[in-house]
Amino acid sequence: MYKEGEGLKKDIDLLVNEYKTKIYTFCFHLSKNKQDADDLFQDTWIKVFSSIDSFDESKSFEGWLYTITLNCYRDKYRKAKRWLNRIIDFNDTDTKNKILENAKSKLGLPEEEYCEEEEKRKVQQAVDKLDDKYRLPLVLYHFKSLSYKEIGEMLEIPEGTVKSRINTARKKLKCILKEDRYE
Repeated sequence: MYKEGEGLKKDIDLLVNEYKTKIYTFCFHLSKNKQDADDLFQDTWIKVFSSIDSFDESKSFEGWLYTITLNCYRDKYRKAKRWLNRIIDFNDTDTKNKILENAKSKLGLPEEEYCEEEEKRKVQQAVDKLDDKYRLPLVLYHFKSLSYKEIGEMLEIPEGTVKSRINTARKKLKCILKEDRYE
């Protein structure tokens, strides 16, 4: 016999367990450090459960989760920028813009003994240097294996723009890795 709410708790546990790794990995790619990824992960699930009734069952649930995660990230980033704007008003515009551009937290992965781990770290650092405009489509395509169409819907841009931004991101990555003397 179910106690009241016990069935719902099991359903929630099943849902979170099924998608937690994919969503947390995406949170980490977006926020670039564990603490912010943890916060984003939690914010995502709060938003998912508060708006589950609005999910359109004709669409991909996983895509919907990624969209919510991305929107939570954008909201948090916008709030952080507004907050920084308020505290940095005493600086000149150039200084303020430089600080805002570098406001995103960057935490490198721990040094690993194996060459493969070092390569992954350097590529991740290069990806982190990209503007969100290029980084988001690249991460969604290569790390989350979403289609151009799904990415376009999520970012609300045409499919051709997604392809163009991914191509530009690859070129920029090549330049960044070359500048860092890592080819």
